[in-house]
Amino acid sequence: MVVGLVNDSEKCRYSINMATRGSYAKGIAKRAEILDIALEVFGKEGYRGTSLRKVAHLCNLSLAGVMHYFDSKEDLLVQILRKRDLRDEVTGDDVKQQDKFLEILGRNGEEPGLVALYVTMAAAAVDPEHPAAAYFKERYEHILEIAEESYFQTRPTPSDEELSYFRIMTRSSLAMADGLQLQWLVDPSVDVAGTMAVFLEQIRTFMAMSAEQRNADQ
Repeated sequence: MVVGLVNDSEKCRYSINMATRGSYAKGIAKRAEILDIALEVFGKEGYRGTSLRKVAHLCNLSLAGVMHYFDSKEDLLVQILRKRDLRDEVTGDDVKQQDKFLEILGRNGEEPGLVALYVTMAAAAVDPEHPAAAYFKERYEHILEIAEESYFQTRPTPSDEELSYFRIMTRSSLAMADGLQLQWLVDPSVDVAGTMAVFLEQIRTFMAMSAEQRNADQ
């Protein structure tokens, strides 16, 4: 359940910045090119200084030229995660979302650098002034929203109790996924997708049992 997030204030900020830096359309296109290349490079190599230089080389820019399109190195790193989210956007009902979520987690071994970047930015997000703080807050809220909408789409209007329980379980799932990815970075033998699949199946079972109990009590 990973989705892309770019808020209106960020779009406005970037539009204003680019208006002062040169051609808006060319600037947007170059920025998108940088993020596309960075997504691939960082996925394979992580986010060491050499990786940024490689991104710059592949974009035919200097390192300073790359940074011209972003507020800071931290902003660039967060925008790479947003780009990844857009690439891995999840749609469909709750079953399809769950399957896609597990598929994405199963790709960890192919993109270790992005997993490391995500975990590192998650730690940095505890600083409210860091660009990652807004990113993670928006990301978690949006995932909760789309998960909730898809889950209750074919169900009667949920009670406050059911809705509260679902939100708790969704946040628990996100927390577990984040924690498993951290464990995988430390110990690559950890089966992130497999462990997550068991946990999600337990949640679905508990939700179904809870619904049956409510129906029996009515």
